[in-house]
Amino acid sequence: MNSRKDLLMMKIDDHLRKMARQLVKFDTLNETLDYLTESFWNKFFCDYVAIILKEGNLLKIKFEKGESKVLAQQFPLEGQDFSPLFLTKGVAHLTEIPEDQQCRFEQYLKAEGFSNWLTVPIKESDFDSLGICVIGYRKSVPFVVEKSVENLFLEFGKDIATSIGVAINRDNEKKKVIGIDWLKENIYLGSSIDQLIKKIVERAGHETNADSAYVYLYDEVLNEFVYHPPSYGVFGSTAKIKIHDDYNLFHHFRFLEKEGGNELTIPLMVNLKTIGVLHVAKTTDIFTREDKERLQFLSSYVSVLIENARLYKSELEAKSRLEKIVIQNQELVQQTATREDFAELVNTISRMIHSTVILYDRFFRPITYSMTADSNDIEQISAVLNDKKWEIMKDANQEQWIRLNDVLGEYGIWKVIGGKDLHGYLAINLDKQEIDVFIRMELNQALNVCAIQFIKQKLVADAKEQIKDSLFINQLLVEKIEDKSKIAQYSSLFNFNIHESHKIGLMSIEFNGKFYDEHDLFAQEITKNWLWERIREKLSQFDPDILLTRKDSYYVLFASEKKERENKNYWESIYHLIKKFVSNERPGGDIFLGISKSTESMDDYFTCYKQALQALNIVSLRHKNKGFLSFNGLGSYAVLHNLHDHDTGRLFIREYLDPLMASGNDKTRDLFDTLHVYLQVNGNMKDTAGCLHIHVNTLKYRLGKIKELLNLDIDDAEVRFNLMLAYKLYDLYHLSN
Repeated sequence: MNSRKDLLMMKIDDHLRKMARQLVKFDTLNETLDYLTESFWNKFFCDYVAIILKEGNLLKIKFEKGESKVLAQQFPLEGQDFSPLFLTKGVAHLTEIPEDQQCRFEQYLKAEGFSNWLTVPIKESDFDSLGICVIGYRKSVPFVVEKSVENLFLEFGKDIATSIGVAINRDNEKKKVIGIDWLKENIYLGSSIDQLIKKIVERAGHETNADSAYVYLYDEVLNEFVYHPPSYGVFGSTAKIKIHDDYNLFHHFRFLEKEGGNELTIPLMVNLKTIGVLHVAKTTDIFTREDKERLQFLSSYVSVLIENARLYKSELEAKSRLEKIVIQNQELVQQTATREDFAELVNTISRMIHSTVILYDRFFRPITYSMTADSNDIEQISAVLNDKKWEIMKDANQEQWIRLNDVLGEYGIWKVIGGKDLHGYLAINLDKQEIDVFIRMELNQALNVCAIQFIKQKLVADAKEQIKDSLFINQLLVEKIEDKSKIAQYSSLFNFNIHESHKIGLMSIEFNGKFYDEHDLFAQEITKNWLWERIREKLSQFDPDILLTRKDSYYVLFASEKKERENKNYWESIYHLIKKFVSNERPGGDIFLGISKSTESMDDYFTCYKQALQALNIVSLRHKNKGFLSFNGLGSYAVLHNLHDHDTGRLFIREYLDPLMASGNDKTRDLFDTLHVYLQVNGNMKDTAGCLHIHVNTLKYRLGKIKELLNLDIDDAEVRFNLMLAYKLYDLYHLSN
C-alpha cells in the first residue's frame, strides 16, 4: 500500500516539476496562466480549475476551465470575504477550518457541490501571496490528502508565483518598450505645458482604461496644487488644493500610489521635489499594481519635461515683467524730480500693482490715496485702519498684514524708511499669498521713491525748525542774550513780535501706568511725538499767532499777552482743548501745563521760562486734578522761587526731611507723605487719617515713628512751619533737578 502511495506521490511530484519548468518559458502572463489551467485540467482529470489572483483588496478569477454554477458568479471578492488561511496554506474539502477563519469563499466552495476540492496558494513567501489555484471534482474520486502531498503543492505554488512574477515583469518590460516608443513619437522637448499635459492624460487614461485623468501642478508661491487643463474625460474635482502647513501628500491625495481602488494618484517628481501629481479615476473597476507601475514609468519620463516647460514659460514671463518694472521705475524717479506732492506718485504705484494704495505720514495720518475701479469705500477703509493705527505704529516690523474684514479684504502695511528714519506708511490692498518676487521688487521701488519724496519735504521743514530751535529759541531762552539784533531778525522770520509782551506755557505729557508699560520708553516717545504733532495743528487753528516748539523734554507755547486780555479763559481753553484731544486719542494720557508771568522785555524770556517750569513742576505734583497752573497762583512758591541761594534751600530740606526720605520705600514713602498731609490739615488726626485712608491707630504709629526719626516735636508751631517750608522747597528744587 505504501509503495502505491509513494508511486503516486512521485508521479505528482514529477508532473509538478515539469509544469514548473515549462511555466518559466512563457513570455506573457496570459500564456502562463493558460498553460497552468490546461495542465491541471488534463493531468488531474478535474471538473473545474480556476486561477484567482489578488488585485489590491480584491480577488479576481483570471483563468478558469470547467463549469461553475455558484463560485464564479461571486467574483470579484473583497479581502474580508477571503480567509488568509487560503492564501498561505493548502486547503482541501476535509480540512478543518477554525471558526475564526471561516469565510464566504469557503461557503461558496461548498455551495458549488464539489465532492472533492483543493486550493493551492500562489506565493513566494508567507508574506507575499499572489492568489490561489482552485481544483474541484464533482464525481467522487480517490483523493490523497496527506502532509507530504500538501507540501508538494505548496512548493509548486511557490513555483507558480515565481513564474507569474517573471511573466508580469516581461509584460511590463514589453509595455515599457511600447511606452517609450509612444513617448518618442508624441512628446517633444519644445512642447508647451498644455501640449504635454494633453498627451500625458490621454496616455494615462488609455493605458489604464480610466474614465478620467488630469494633472495638478504645485504652486510654490501660493503653496497649493492647481488643476492644469486639459483633462482626459470629465474633470469633477476641486480646482485648487491648499497645502497650508501639512506637507504629507497622502493627507491631500488619499489614493497616492495606492492600487486596489477606483482612483490612483502618482506624484510627478524632479530631483526628489514634487512638482505635481497625475490622477486617474474609474467608476466600475479598480487600478492594479501594473496600472500603478505604468503610470509611475510615464511620470518618471514626463516630469522633467513638464518642469522644463514651466521654467521656460516662467523665464519668458519674468523677462517681460522685469522690462515693465524698469519702465515703471523710470516713471517714478521722474515724478520725484518734477513734483513736490504725493498724489501722482501714489496713482502710479496703484497702477503698477493694480491695487488700492493709501499713503500715511509717520503719525499714521492719511496724505493721499488712489483706488482701483472695483475698490470699496475709502472712508470705510480709512476708518478701520485708523482704529488699528496704534497697533501698527507700535509694531517694530517693516511689514505688517491686517485683514480688515471679509468685505474690505487684507491690507499690507509697509514702513517708508529713508536714512534710517521712519517717514510714513504705505497701505496696499493685497493678498499676502499673491505677492511674488516681482511684486516685491515693485514695492521696494515704490517705498524707495516715497522715501525720497518724504526726505525732500522733511529737509525743507527741518531747515525751518532748525533755524527756529537753534538760532532763535535756544538763543532767546538763555540767562544773558548776546546778540539781541539777531534775535529780532529771527523773530520776524517766524512772524513773532519779540518786543510785544508774551507769556510762556510749558507742557508735559505723562502716561498712566494702567494703560502703558512704564519701561517701554520707545513706545511712549512715539506716542508723544504723534500727539504733539496733532496738538500743534489744533493749537495753530485755535490761535494762528501762537509759536510752538520743543525744549528739552517739554513742549513750549509762546502766546501774546493781549490774547489773555481779550479772553480771560485763554490758557484754560488751551488746556481743555489739549486735554480733550489726548483723552479721546490715548486714554490714560495726562496733560500738565505751567504758565509764566508776562515778559516786559527780551531779557525776561529766560526768567519766564523758569517760572513756567516751576509752575509745571508744582501742578504735576500737588495739583494733578487742576492740570494747569499759572506762576501768579503759586503763592509762597513764587517767593521761594526767587531765593537765589539754592544750596541753602537744599541743606534746609536735608536737615528736616532727609531721615524720612532715607528710611522710606521708593514707591510709597509712607512716612514722608503722612507728615506732609498731617501738616497740610494743621495736625488734625481725623482729617489726616481720612485723606490717607488709614486707621487712626495706624496714623498714631506713623507719627510716633516720624518723631523718633526726626527727633522733633512736630506739634510745635515753629517746627511745623519749618517742616512745611522744607516741603515747599522740596517741591521746587527736588523736582527740577
